[in-house]
Amino acid sequence: MAKDPKASLQIVASKKAMQMLIALLFIAMGILGFSSGRGLGNQISRELSNMFGGDNELLLYLISTLELLCGLFLGAQLLMQGIPDKFVKLAHMAIVIFWLAMIVILDVLTIDFGNISGSEWFSWIEQVVLHLIVLAGIVQIQN
Repeated sequence: MAKDPKASLQIVASKKAMQMLIALLFIAMGILGFSSGRGLGNQISRELSNMFGGDNELLLYLISTLELLCGLFLGAQLLMQGIPDKFVKLAHMAIVIFWLAMIVILDVLTIDFGNISGSEWFSWIEQVVLHLIVLAGIVQIQN
């Protein structure tokens, strides 16, 4: 009897698979920030430095550390039992707040909407939608 291809793909959409993918995303973002100084962590630290002043490199390391810790927590939560529920809820809330702050900073505060023209709108929409998809995934694994 042949397996239903839809059923096979449901594994990828499962809560555990989504949590592992988001954990890998955060871990990769953290490592990328430490190793090359590129990625979303660099964009956030650069924009925060431009807005408020401060040391861009220090902010990059702090944000990369936060990204790495978020990813390690999400991965550890899958592999370890017995993490207190209060800590899990607090950590998930911190991850949501971090991602929301990133969306606000990168997609709203730093964009000069008066100077966006033509295909730049589609690039901005793509970026916002990708960030919102990750946010939706983070909220899904929280429930």
